[in-house]
Amino acid sequence: MTTQMASAATAVTPPAGGQRTGQSSFRPLMKQIKTRGLMGGTTRYYVVTGVGLLLATAAIVTGLALLSHSWWALVLAPLLAVVWGQVSFIGHDAGHHQLPGPRSLSHRVGLVAANVVLGVSFGYWNHKHDRHHSNPNHEGLDPDIAEGVITWTERQCAKKTGLGRWMARHQAGLFFPLLSFQGWMLQLEGINWLRRRPRGTRLVEGLLLALHFALYLEMLLWLLSPLQAFAFLVIHEAIWGFMLASVFAPNHKGMELLDGTEGRLDHLQKQVPTSRNIIGSPMVDFFMGGLNYQVEHHLFPSMPRANLKDAQPIVEEYCHEVGLPYVKVGMVESYAQILRYLDAVGNGRPAERLV
Repeated sequence: MTTQMASAATAVTPPAGGQRTGQSSFRPLMKQIKTRGLMGGTTRYYVVTGVGLLLATAAIVTGLALLSHSWWALVLAPLLAVVWGQVSFIGHDAGHHQLPGPRSLSHRVGLVAANVVLGVSFGYWNHKHDRHHSNPNHEGLDPDIAEGVITWTERQCAKKTGLGRWMARHQAGLFFPLLSFQGWMLQLEGINWLRRRPRGTRLVEGLLLALHFALYLEMLLWLLSPLQAFAFLVIHEAIWGFMLASVFAPNHKGMELLDGTEGRLDHLQKQVPTSRNIIGSPMVDFFMGGLNYQVEHHLFPSMPRANLKDAQPIVEEYCHEVGLPYVKVGMVESYAQILRYLDAVGNGRPAERLV
């Protein structure tokens, strides 16, 4: 399956004749999900995950100490990137209140995971990600397809000139190298976002971000020479950013785009055609933090990710029943679809349609 921006309205036309439409089309599905107990019950999962991440971090820091002032310490940079990737998923889950217990606990966990461990503003991430969930792939409303280095729509492409136009034409080839900057971009955008927040938010999150950078840089400079510390930082942050972006990109990029001309869409019609699932395996589930079940995550954002796999066949069957396109492909094919889409948009060719 492939996609076409101009066909977005067609692909998300409400089901016809005798099939359930409007808000009621989502209620039967939600009832099935709740009946299966899939909206909670994952305390053990998060406890085990949290303990595992703490132990992995301790092991890496110990390894850095043992390899102090040795270039072999750089071998640990990719491992720390993997750990940070998993911490990122914890922060993501906390932002969606997937963690058991009160929302205040999720908020505190999110601040520790995002601000202290990753150096990313938790408030910024939630603000940006909530807007994405409310209007996925909606041009002008979804910040994930806003105008920037990558050109996502024909309208954006038409505005490009000079270097921007050249990058648009070659963006398919530049896409994966650019993913390496995602971690730094999140950190910088979060700091910039905090400058416009109320004083209390700036103070709390700012102090936590300062704690992150102080601890991280002090650890590297204490255990490594300045040049080794710089090399470790670049390798680690680039791999972490690449991993994050490569997880989020297949979920929506190259899928149906909305522009407000489709008429009023219910929750199913807005979320399902704009999302793409990646066919899972234990390794894929781990690497993508369960977000390979993107359709289910967008339909039930507060569902703990450990339950998304069990919800998947229920949702797929229901989508077929009500006549909505349900897309699931392998990981390699998902990236191929993204690159074909970017190449077509950047070079002014009509992209293919997902049907």
